Amino acid sequence: MKDELPTKQDPTFYNYKLIRKVALHPERKYSYMVTALLVPLVLFLIYSWTGLLYSLLATALIMLIHIIVLKITLRRVDQLSEKKWALRLDWPWIGPLPIMDTQLALFRRLHFHLFLVGCCVAGLLYPWTHSSLVVALLYWHVWLLTPRIRLLLSLRRERGDGVIRLESREVLYYHQ
Repeated sequence: MKDELPTKQDPTFYNYKLIRKVALHPERKYSYMVTALLVPLVLFLIYSWTGLLYSLLATALIMLIHIIVLKITLRRVDQLSEKKWALRLDWPWIGPLPIMDTQLALFRRLHFHLFLVGCCVAGLLYPWTHSSLVVALLYWHVWLLTPRIRLLLSLRRERGDGVIRLESREVLYYHQ
């Protein structure tokens, strides 16, 4: 068998075209980070040190819930993508997020599951825990998901088989 060189008529694989850039403005990033202080401060004013302690506990607990839900969902939905996700701390991308390119449809699906399960966990804990912990759990859950939800809303008209890349200054959407 003879090796053939590709011609111009042959399809090119892994040829993605940049369709859209979503800029992440520094002003939004700073306001997002300032709002991280809002609820802990309010909980401190209402519940004293107990509120602040529960706010810190809720931060760790909601991060753990996010990691577990995404790990379970990735194993069920797309096991090959599991290695492309890791804990990121480059704001506004805080939490378990893709470190490589990922399909928009997968990103949508995972965050739909994540939003629902996080709200359900906070609601299930309501009868047995302090009210400040439930408030803090819901707040940190929504706070962590806010940049992702904004991104998904801005890309709602884009096709799901495209690929997104999360960077600290912008989000790139590619399509074949």
